[in-house]
Amino acid sequence: MKKVYFSKTGNKFKANLHSHTTYSDGVLTPEEAKKIYKEKGYQIVAFTDHNVMYDHCNLNDENFLAMIGSEIDVYKPDGYPKKECFHINFYPRKSGQTAIPCYNPKHIRHGKLVEELRRTQAHIGGETFERTYENMPDVINEYAKAGYITQINHPVWSLQTAKDYLPLQNVTMLEIYNHGNFVAGYDEFDTQLWDELLRAGVKWVATASDDNHNEAPLDSHWSDSFGGFTVIQADELTQESVVKALEEGKCYASTGPTFESIELEDGKLRVECSPVRKIMVNTGARKGFAAYPQKGEETLTSAEFNLGLLVEGSYARVTLIDTEGNRAWSQPIFDYRD
Repeated sequence: MKKVYFSKTGNKFKANLHSHTTYSDGVLTPEEAKKIYKEKGYQIVAFTDHNVMYDHCNLNDENFLAMIGSEIDVYKPDGYPKKECFHINFYPRKSGQTAIPCYNPKHIRHGKLVEELRRTQAHIGGETFERTYENMPDVINEYAKAGYITQINHPVWSLQTAKDYLPLQNVTMLEIYNHGNFVAGYDEFDTQLWDELLRAGVKWVATASDDNHNEAPLDSHWSDSFGGFTVIQADELTQESVVKALEEGKCYASTGPTFESIELEDGKLRVECSPVRKIMVNTGARKGFAAYPQKGEETLTSAEFNLGLLVEGSYARVTLIDTEGNRAWSQPIFDYRD
């Protein structure tokens, strides 16, 4: 029986799931952000301004979704810059949903719209919730009850390790590449942490994002736009459909290369992609696979791997590496023996 993990047919929406605008500490207005991302071929930008959940549905059109989201943050006492912090994105499952739990207006503290946003932020319950590093698992659970999915952001910048994440419940996604931090000098490739979590049975979906604030010109080496993206195979360009696809892992993360299809049949994993110099399969065991171009060729666009050689109880995830060193990551496959 053939299993399709990423289909050659159907919608493939290019998304930046982490961005900031003038609604917090970003430089661009939401309208300006839509313009530059749409010009670069994006169909989705999640507006995840700090501690604010705002619906920019006026920007939606038949080829663009202004996805609703928010990034909340909490630091250990005296934690900046040497101690751990949580930066977490939340995305509602429903269009128009902006009411947030665990609210306190003092959480809104970035940008020039602070007072207005404090007055107008929709919320559930009271206005006196005190966030701490220790109660973030409870905060995540409250957002889950309210109909939100969760993404853990930039573990390198946050100085976090697997021990910080293993106790968490109701988390959907892990940002394994953050372009803004990479540009700023952080080695924000978080695949080793991702593998540690996968081996422990934590099956989070991997994403890549910009986390753009746009303080530098777009043509500068310091530009934090257009470096990390997630391609989502959703039925429709709506909040509901996109969130559903993310929860189901119908997506991949990338800094450049693209997957065309990922299929499994009779134990053989077949990968088709844009031209790359290497296709490799990481696993949860001491077994790896790799494919390279034929002699005389610089790139390849497909490969097949025999996952029958992989022990039971593991997983397989595909990484593409192009000629410039850019990477793309599939979601892990656990049912290769079913």
